[in-house]
Amino acid sequence: MERPFSHEPEAWVGLVGDRHELAEKIRECPESPGVYAFRGIDGKVLYVGKAKNLRNRLRSYFASDLTPKTEALMSKVARLETIIVGSEAEALLLELNLIKKHRPEYNIRLRDDKHYPYIRVGVMDPWPRVTLVRRRQRDGARYFGPYARAQSARETLAVLRRIFPYRTCTDPALAQATRPCLDYHIGRCMGPCTGDLDSAAYKSMIDEVVKFLEGRHGEVKSRLERRMRDYAEAMEFEKAARVRDQIRALEDVTRKQLISVPDWKDRDLIGLARSRDTAFVALLTVREGKLVGKEGFVLQGAAEESDAQVLEAFIVQYYSSSKVFPHEILVPVEIPSSKDLEAFLKNERRAQGGGERATRIRTPKRGRLKELVIMAMDNARNMMEGEVPREEREYAANRKAMEDLRDFLGLERLPRRIEGYDISNLTGKQAVASMVVITDGKPDKSQYRKFRMKIEGKPNDFAMMQEALWRRFRKGLAEREEAKKSGKPGKFAVFPDLIMVDGGKGQVSAAQEVLEELGLDIPLVGLAKRNEELFLPGRSEPVELPRDSGGLFLVMRLRDEAHRFAVSYHRALRGKEATQSVLEKIPGVGPKRARELLRAFGDVEAIRQKSPGEIAGVKGIGPQLATTILEALRPAASMGNSHFSQGSTSVLESLKRAGGTRLRDPDLL
Repeated sequence: MERPFSHEPEAWVGLVGDRHELAEKIRECPESPGVYAFRGIDGKVLYVGKAKNLRNRLRSYFASDLTPKTEALMSKVARLETIIVGSEAEALLLELNLIKKHRPEYNIRLRDDKHYPYIRVGVMDPWPRVTLVRRRQRDGARYFGPYARAQSARETLAVLRRIFPYRTCTDPALAQATRPCLDYHIGRCMGPCTGDLDSAAYKSMIDEVVKFLEGRHGEVKSRLERRMRDYAEAMEFEKAARVRDQIRALEDVTRKQLISVPDWKDRDLIGLARSRDTAFVALLTVREGKLVGKEGFVLQGAAEESDAQVLEAFIVQYYSSSKVFPHEILVPVEIPSSKDLEAFLKNERRAQGGGERATRIRTPKRGRLKELVIMAMDNARNMMEGEVPREEREYAANRKAMEDLRDFLGLERLPRRIEGYDISNLTGKQAVASMVVITDGKPDKSQYRKFRMKIEGKPNDFAMMQEALWRRFRKGLAEREEAKKSGKPGKFAVFPDLIMVDGGKGQVSAAQEVLEELGLDIPLVGLAKRNEELFLPGRSEPVELPRDSGGLFLVMRLRDEAHRFAVSYHRALRGKEATQSVLEKIPGVGPKRARELLRAFGDVEAIRQKSPGEIAGVKGIGPQLATTILEALRPAASMGNSHFSQGSTSVLESLKRAGGTRLRDPDLL
């Protein structure tokens, strides 16, 4: 049997079976601290967790009200493994090691944390170098980081090179050197290759590099000032001038980093921002009252986890790879397990030779420290906006808007597909309706439809709205019936989660009448332009969404898009009828000859005033066709082509009498 953990065989228990069997076997688990791992059917670790009380924690996975993420996890679980440990701090450390080893799909984890760069100072080497590396090793060197971006580490190295003259050549190059390099001659290297350099002096400079990277800028400056005075007293003015330049470079760096804090404690400030399954952490490093570093980290698998859980995961994973532990870590929200985390940090500091000093985890409530945490939060949000693709930010905003609509309108489910309807006509002529669709908060133009109204009589927005809805949903019902036979649903077979009509109570009532007649139970809302109020069927009073609600903006966008689409179609029909359509109805005149006539004379009225000879002079027009055109342009009564009559009966009755055959083709243009 596979041994998944680096413990003695007696330390772990494996449970195999379906979900019901696992739930039964969990009753035998002890009520003590421990770590557990869920595996899939292929043996892959899906999730690693820790618990103060192993039995109670595991039982929670078999409750009836699981979150979607936990439900998805449990649907894949085929095996459960547990390890009993002596304390919660041990559980925290073991959980960390297992997450790093297996990188489970459902755990919160630093993205690509194995590849974050570090600055390595080879303090144990004869002539130490300062380099950028991707992995820490147990070689006695000092490592600083991890840095989220290699660029940040390189910028730090550039600052170091301005202040400290350490060597950059490789060990083989140093061993083979026969004369000093250019860096030595310009004062950028102390020159181990000369053979005249005292090793103790070089290592003293490397100690200052380490102090600088730890944020001890004040100590470094004091030591440099003492050295400059010593050189000056010994009248070694050239060396004193070089140290003076180092001090100025150091002051130039620290001047930009000074912030106002109540004391000079070392602190790490943590800010957090969230986007779907991803969390963004900004880490601001304060040493001796100076902001000496700012890094951003990405954690994946954070969906449905609380801010406290995300912060706990970051602290454990980040500080297990760091050798610098501040006096305090300031976080934006309370972490229930903060005492366990403090014990973990103390053990890590002790294990890495950092002494017994404890690191506190605090959540400031007021004052300057609270302002510093807010600054870290702002940095995290800026990071998220810079790294999260625009599509993801839009998705989050649209999701919130749909949730607002669901909550304010009392919908049973999230309105992922919303259809909006509008009418456009001019005194009843060329009346059209538009149907626009928003899917997951974004316009879905492939689903847009336009209807050319067939109803007769005076302009009646209520009647035309009924016709559009009747045709759309009769077609949809017919396609659903056809799909049962062929298995291929048509473009109208998908019904919306919410219908929005442009208008108030009258339009909503007319639309509801159509839905009831067709036996459809689809949520319906009307948006009135006057006060941007929402009207629901059967309610006399409107629903008013907050002015800053994303849900209100969503339906307003939908209403405006439906209006734009309807008006553009209506104008296109009017323009076509007023120009080319009149000419194209003449025998022998097609679209091409109509365009040539309009290009030559401007409009139909101008053509009517021309002589047959003038018209025959247009490309493609002969004398006989010119005569035919003039005869056809004599004034004539317009002819309607409506199919429906309002008459004395209701519009809905007319639509019903028209039957399924005519409406089976909605005459979409």
